[in-house]
Amino acid sequence: MEKKNILVIGGKLNENLNLSKIIDSFDEIFRCNLAAVGSTNGYKFGSLAMCQHVYDRFVANPRPKNEIMNFYGSEYESDFLNDWFDFFQKHQNDFKNIFHLNEHQQSEFNKILEEHGCPFRFSKMPTTGYSLIMTSLRDLSKEKNIFVSNFTIDRKERRKSAGVTDFQTNMENSGGGCHSFSEEIEIVRWLHQNKKIDASLCFLNDTSEISVNETDEGLEISAFINDLIKNT
Repeated sequence: MEKKNILVIGGKLNENLNLSKIIDSFDEIFRCNLAAVGSTNGYKFGSLAMCQHVYDRFVANPRPKNEIMNFYGSEYESDFLNDWFDFFQKHQNDFKNIFHLNEHQQSEFNKILEEHGCPFRFSKMPTTGYSLIMTSLRDLSKEKNIFVSNFTIDRKERRKSAGVTDFQTNMENSGGGCHSFSEEIEIVRWLHQNKKIDASLCFLNDTSEISVNETDEGLEISAFINDLIKNT
C-alpha cells in the first residue's frame, strides 16, 4: 500500500510566495497554535496542534477576547490577535481535529534524534511546530511520508511567526525565551539532509515566482517536491 503524504506547516507566513495549491494537495496537513489559514498557505484546515496555554484558553476553558488580548498582548500584534480570535470562534469546527500537543517531551525527542544518528539535541523546550515534526517522526513515519513547510531553515534568516511582535521576535532570535531557534534550525536541516523528513518547501524564496534559495549550500530540493511544483 502506497504511503500517504502528510505536511506539517510551521508559523512562518510567506507574504509573496503562494503555496496554497501545493499545501492543499497533501493527504493530511497539520497546523499549530494561532495558525493562519488561507492567503498564501492553503485553505485546507487539517488538524490543529496547540501548546498547553493556548489550548487551555481557546479550547479547554475558553476565555473572553479581552482576557486573551491582555494575556498575549506582549507577544502578538493586537490586530492579528483580535482577528484570529474572531476567526477561531467562526471556524473552530472546520478543523479536522484540535488537540493539545505536550510540549514537555524534550528528553523523549532527544532520544529519537539519538536513535536516528542526529548530532543535534533540544537544550530547551521545542516549539509546537518542532514538537509536531518530532511526534510525526515517532508515530507516523512508518506509514506516512513526512513533509514540512513554513519553517525557517536558512541560518542567516530572521525567524518570525505570523502575528508575533517585533520585540518578541528579536528576543527569541537573540537566544531569549524558552525555545532555541538556532538548535531547531540545525535539527530540521539535518533531518532533511538525511531523508528522515522532506523540508524542500522551506527552501523556496518568498517571491511571487517560485524559486529555490540557492545561496544556502548543502540543501537540495527533493525530486518529489520539484515535480509537485512543476505540476501544481
